[in-house]
Order: sequence, then C-alpha cells, then structure tokens
Amino acid sequence: MTKQGLEHDRRFMLLKLLEDGSLQNVQIINFPECSRLFQAIDGDDIVVTHRPPGTTNHGADPELRVPLRPNTAGLETVDIQLFGTDTRAYRMGAEPYDRWFSACLGYEVLLVYIGDGRRRILAHSPRQEAEAERTKNLASATTPSSSWLSTITSYITGTPRNATSEEDNDDWLTFNEAAPYLVASQASLRDVSSRLPPGEDADMMRFRPNIVVDGDEVTCWDEDYWGELLVSPSSSDDGGGGGDEGNKQKINDSNIGSRSRICRLALTANCGRCLSVNIDYGTGRMAEGEAGMVLKKLMRDRRVDVGDKWSPIFGRYAHLLPTQQGDAVITATGDQVSPPGAVISVGDEVKVTKRNAERTVWRWPKT
Repeated sequence: MTKQGLEHDRRFMLLKLLEDGSLQNVQIINFPECSRLFQAIDGDDIVVTHRPPGTTNHGADPELRVPLRPNTAGLETVDIQLFGTDTRAYRMGAEPYDRWFSACLGYEVLLVYIGDGRRRILAHSPRQEAEAERTKNLASATTPSSSWLSTITSYITGTPRNATSEEDNDDWLTFNEAAPYLVASQASLRDVSSRLPPGEDADMMRFRPNIVVDGDEVTCWDEDYWGELLVSPSSSDDGGGGGDEGNKQKINDSNIGSRSRICRLALTANCGRCLSVNIDYGTGRMAEGEAGMVLKKLMRDRRVDVGDKWSPIFGRYAHLLPTQQGDAVITATGDQVSPPGAVISVGDEVKVTKRNAERTVWRWPKT
C-alpha cells in the first residue's frame, strides 16, 4: 500500500476518441463492456485479457502485455480531466496498445499512462480534514487573522500550508476518482442482497472497493461512522496473512523490506453511488430484472449524506496514514521505523480506532 493507493493501481486509463477529435474518459458507468477486460501482474508486465460473454476457454483469449513502469521518454502527452482535476498523461502508442483495445471494444480508444502526472485531491484528505477543523475553530475567533486567511487558502486549493517541495505535498492521486482507497463491509453487502429476490446475491464487484472488512462484530452500515482503522496481522498469524488459509499469501521480512505490517487508514468521506452498481459484470451490460434496480433499492433508505443527498451511500473513501510511534514496526534488519507504506493481506485483523459521533458530510467543490 502507498499514499496514492495499492501499488500499481490506477496508473493506466482508456480514452475514447470521439468523432470531433475530442477524448472521453472510458469509465464503467458509460462503458459497462469494459467489465470484460481483466488484468493480472506477471513479472514486470500487466497481462490484459478480453473475455467476451459466453467464452469458456480463457486460455485461448487474446492478451496484451503492458509494462508496469513504461519508459515515457519520447511519448506523446494528452491532457486529462477526471473528477474535476487536471493532469497530463502519456500515450502508450497505437501499436500494439490502441489497436488491441480498439479491436476488443469495437471503437477507437487510446491507452494512456499517468507516469509522473499528479491529480490534486480537492477535498477530504486527512490533511484537509485537519485544516477544515482548524479553520472552523479559528473562524469562531472574534478577530480574523492572517493565519486564518492562510488556512482558508490552503484548504480551498488543496495545497498544504508552508509546502516547500513536491515531497511536502503528498495529497495527490493517480487515476482514482476521489481518494486512494475505498473501504466497504461484507455485512452491508448482505443487507443489499436481502433486497433482492430469494437466491440472488449482490456482487461486491459492482461496488468496486479495494478493502473489504468482515467479522462477527461488523454490523451492516456500521462503517458509516468509522473514522480510523488499524489493520495488523491476526493473533494467529505466522508472518503471512492468517485467517483465510485458502487465500493467504505468504508475507515475511524478506519481501516486506522496510514496509510495515501495521496499517492505519483514515476514513474521511462517504462514497455516493451511481448507476454503475446496476451493471452485470458477467455480461458487460446493465443487469436485467431486480438485479438491475440495485441503485433504486438503495435510494429508499441510503441517502444518508446531506452533502450528497441524491446519491445512496455504500462504503467510505480512505487514505493511508503514517504508522504511529510505538506501533512496533519491525524491518528485516530488526529496526523500528515509520515506513512510507504498508503491506496488508487477506485475513488481517481490523480494529476501529476512531468512531465518528455523526456521519461525515460530502463537500466536494463544484466544477
């Protein structure tokens, strides 16, 4: 895990070339057929496979290999706007990348790589939440000060106060929409399944979290009030990710390096949902029947964020926090450090270390 999300996550994106020459971001809400593109990391490459509905021999499907860390020297750049923020991306090239994806999807697309591009986080990073609280406290003072004005400017621009270098401003994203991580609970998914006909279960894939929490103490929609989580190896862990033996990946000092096995996450905002939760990932189209009405079913009682009052809420946006001093982070050499990232595994234990008294309120700037 890194400050910008899971390692290698959201570094690439597809753009559709429109008739007028403009480019449209290929996102699942408008292009559900992209749910039939699958990726796997193989060494230094991402292997992309296209599996149209009805195919059974996946080994015979065409595949494309994309380097995890492309050399951007000499690559053409394009301007990207995503979720209200701008950045520059690198075109991977017509051959074989654009041609392969265009052939799979049936329309002309470009594959781009964010490289050294960065997108500002417009709201709800931990730094900005702290600034907002500070601003609220200072604004209640009788006489505004220059410090108060400085804080307001910092919050609106998304730039930390007194930032002197790129390293100081680590509130940035790649091609994630609003935050590096999205946390959801299996208990809440079960509640969604209870709204469907008997025998039909909701698919967590439709909600696209990258961290899912489950356990006897987790109740449905409890995550609405989670402020911070601490993730650590289970008490029975042998150095891997104990708990789910069938999915456990061995993680030990030799491949962690200086990365922590203690992970702290700040959950700062709710995730408002759109029609993408109605997509059938098996067909690459909107689902039929009641499975295609999940958004409507959630509208009934899950519009619980007054800042995003027309969208039902499922899951919480999250950010990686530095480990606290005393978290007993041990490196391969036996040193205690505060590393820049963390390693988590299926089966790790999760503890709610901060619980909000009220639900947070969405306040993304209008663009």
